[in-house]
Amino acid sequence: MEVILLESFNKLGKIGDIVNVKDGFARNYLIPQKKALRANKDNKDHFTKIKKELIEKNNKIIEEAKKSLEKISGEEIIFIRNASDNGQLYGSVSPKDISNYFNQKQIDIKPSNINLHTAIKKVGIYNINIKLHAEVTCDLKINVATSAENANLQKVDLNKLDEPNESVVVEESKKHSDDKKNVSENENVKTKTVKKSNKKTETNTKSDDLIEKEDAKLGEKSNSDSKDIKTKNIEKLESKIKGNTKSESLEENKEDTKLEDKSEQKE
Repeated sequence: MEVILLESFNKLGKIGDIVNVKDGFARNYLIPQKKALRANKDNKDHFTKIKKELIEKNNKIIEEAKKSLEKISGEEIIFIRNASDNGQLYGSVSPKDISNYFNQKQIDIKPSNINLHTAIKKVGIYNINIKLHAEVTCDLKINVATSAENANLQKVDLNKLDEPNESVVVEESKKHSDDKKNVSENENVKTKTVKKSNKKTETNTKSDDLIEKEDAKLGEKSNSDSKDIKTKNIEKLESKIKGNTKSESLEENKEDTKLEDKSEQKE
């Protein structure tokens, strides 16, 4: 069902919003409590006329709620109840009990404005929420104990839990110091490692340069030796050629001499 809201709701919307809700919620709560109207044409026209008046009324409610909130803000709420040895209450602390507590102090807070996060059936300190308006809420603590003295002890114990333990703080400080020291040592080790690596790289570079120089020297020597060998081979070849040429010349001279001798004999 579509309805026009006449009040602001956290999960629904603000005054004047048209929202969809379940039929039962609209018929049984919103419309009978005059918190919403059916979203038909006549009601829409009617809302347009009363809108300004509703907004002014809502603003006044918010201001009154804020004033009530100021009165209860920081209020120490203590309930003295009978309980068994294990802390189980003979009964419970209900929103109505808390509402009566405030009414005795001339503060009008209805049970419907009080939200318990859990049922209060044991001694202890509990968180409760006071919701006076969709836009005005606050959180309070309620101290349930078997006596005023026990209530004070419970409060002291709670404060100790809220405050950081001194030994824990010292331990955390020491741990932080040790962590910082370890980080510093790791950085030093890293720096030394980098230096060693750089030194090793430099040594390798020098070794490579020396190797290149030796290779160059060996190459030059090899070229020089090759040239010497080549020169000697050429000289040998030339000598051999000269020797062959000389032998051929001698042979030719011998042949010529023989021919001349034969010619002379014939004559």
